[in-house]
Amino acid sequence: MGKFVKIANKDIVKYEALSNKPFDKIFKLEKILKFYKFQYFGVIRSSEVFYDTPNDLLYKAGVILSRIQEDDRVFFKVSQSSSNKTKIKDQKVFSHKVAPKDTIKDHSFYLVDGIKGLFNTPFNIDLENIIKNSIPKISITITANVYKVISGTGFRAFMCHEDIRYNNHESKRQEKANGMTIKLDSPEQYYPEFQDFNKAIQKHCKEFVEVHDNMYEHAKKITKKIDAKQAKEDIKKVKEQIANSKND
Repeated sequence: MGKFVKIANKDIVKYEALSNKPFDKIFKLEKILKFYKFQYFGVIRSSEVFYDTPNDLLYKAGVILSRIQEDDRVFFKVSQSSSNKTKIKDQKVFSHKVAPKDTIKDHSFYLVDGIKGLFNTPFNIDLENIIKNSIPKISITITANVYKVISGTGFRAFMCHEDIRYNNHESKRQEKANGMTIKLDSPEQYYPEFQDFNKAIQKHCKEFVEVHDNMYEHAKKITKKIDAKQAKEDIKKVKEQIANSKND
């Protein structure tokens, strides 16, 4: 059971906001960019729980395992722990649909097959036992207002304005954030315009910074155990970024 799916990473750009009310300037792009229109599409709610052993054996083996729920659709997802910084054209993931009350132990056999199918090299560890002993490490819930981006040229994209909640079960830290995901919804010939649209966001909407890490790595970074000295440096850095964006 389950299936392997290819995801075009270049067709998805993720952002996180540096301010609490970042979306006002996004809507102003309709006036800045000629022939562009934003149409409200609806609300999407989703949650993702990432699993691993207490000593992160899956992640150390290059595996990210999670359980995703989107409305009444629930599935386990397996992917490789590679960063998006390299802008890999296509990423292969394993998706396995389950019932809402099913646990990770109920489907360990299929998840082992999914993991093995993602890698060319064999594993020298007992994957099924590791999966059965995996526990929730990070939880992410997202409520997104979705808009269709429509251009007079025929270009189409989805723009998700996201209210994100991060929960780190190890550090006991919870964080809130505003984010945005832009996803191409047109044939590949419109990819240059997709790039131009994101360049316009980066030029005119300085409240947003592009996120290159995958969601699991990003969530771990912002919910890790707080070091007081590092926290002061991080706050100072964010304030400098906001100040610089206002001066541009």
